[in-house]
Amino acid sequence: MDWDTYYEKFYDWATSTQISRMSSLTSFGDSSEIAEVAQEYMDEAAASRLIKKAVAYGVQFTAEEIYDLSCCCNQEAMNVLLDTAKCRFSQEQLEDLWGIVDDDVLERAAARNHVKLFDEECDDFEHDTIYDEQNQAVPKIGFFTKLLAGIGIAGALSSSRRPHPGHCTGDCANCPPHYGYRYGRWYYGHGHQHGCEFGGSKGDGSL
Repeated sequence: MDWDTYYEKFYDWATSTQISRMSSLTSFGDSSEIAEVAQEYMDEAAASRLIKKAVAYGVQFTAEEIYDLSCCCNQEAMNVLLDTAKCRFSQEQLEDLWGIVDDDVLERAAARNHVKLFDEECDDFEHDTIYDEQNQAVPKIGFFTKLLAGIGIAGALSSSRRPHPGHCTGDCANCPPHYGYRYGRWYYGHGHQHGCEFGGSKGDGSL
């Protein structure tokens, strides 16, 4: 049976008939039709047998068809496909076949296509570029900036820890809590003359 007849009647047959009639094929047609039929089988063994038979008859598949056939063919058929392929493959297309075909088959295909698989030098360059960009994005702090910042922090710590002298300093906002005064507010409604224990004289019940 020639391919045109087989393909014309293919969708009228049951799956078992589709597979059994494959053995009677005496010719093959377009690679896209063969790839379509192999995927329609929904049977890995049958699809792999059809593809190996087509390759033996000299059928050449495209890089896209070979990748699509990886979902329905076994590794042996995929090895045959890639080893006999005359089409061009990109680095990405070949790397997508990693683990689907044998490593030596993949390496031969890469050599034929002058492709360096999983180029570590390129990866290192991208990594270094990202690292440099990240370093440039972080502003550098000079020695004197650090020194002044340290002095400021130390001054703040020392002033916050300095004990109150026990008399009014005029700094009401930072006056420690005492009679009639909490957190910067005269909350009893009177001024300092009504009992401020530090002798203050500012305020009339407000801040």
